[in-house]
Amino acid sequence: MRWIAILAIGVLSACENPSLGIGATISGSGVSVSPTVSGNVGGATVAVSG
Repeated sequence: MRWIAILAIGVLSACENPSLGIGATISGSGVSVSPTVSGNVGGATVAVSG
């Protein structure tokens, strides 16, 4: 999980229009959270999900 945070910081520093999203899923076994960081790098949209 630590490498995802490091990658997200690197991606955000190089991005135009950075955004952070949190996807939450609720099921019978509990709540699952999957953060997503996205932005534009050199004209391409890049997203990192953890």
